Amino acid sequence: MPFAEQVWSRVGRIIVLALLALSLTGPAVVLGERSGAAGWQLVPSGSSPRVRITDNPVTGLYPGVSKELILTLHNTDPKHDIVVRHVRIRDIATTKRGCAPTRRNLTIRQYKGAPLRIPPGRTRTVTALLSMPNTVSDACQRATFKLRYTARTRIEANP
Repeated sequence: MPFAEQVWSRVGRIIVLALLALSLTGPAVVLGERSGAAGWQLVPSGSSPRVRITDNPVTGLYPGVSKELILTLHNTDPKHDIVVRHVRIRDIATTKRGCAPTRRNLTIRQYKGAPLRIPPGRTRTVTALLSMPNTVSDACQRATFKLRYTARTRIEANP
């Protein structure tokens, strides 16, 4: 195998392991945002603390490949429907100094579907697409990409 293919193969395996590690971190608090290995964090303004977001494990991601990221939105409000108007996924940081959280290293195709109504205690899923472009920096080898998920919501009265 040529040296360049060996490097890209190693980068792919490392990133897959890093993304898998991110997906296995469990929720510590019921809130609506997650920042990779750092765990759950406070919700920014415009989001609702009534929605908890969890993800699926992403494996097999390497330069030139795309994989689905499935987010599950949990309505934690015991009395009201929640309408999720917008879900946003951001690559906010990496664990390596020379590996910037940019589209050159990880591309995220956001969920573009219609708003979702989630009854009390129920869940809905949305799908986004993660891609590792061929332009990924060599500095990203062994890096962990930290993703942040946010949901913009409103409370709906039950009929």
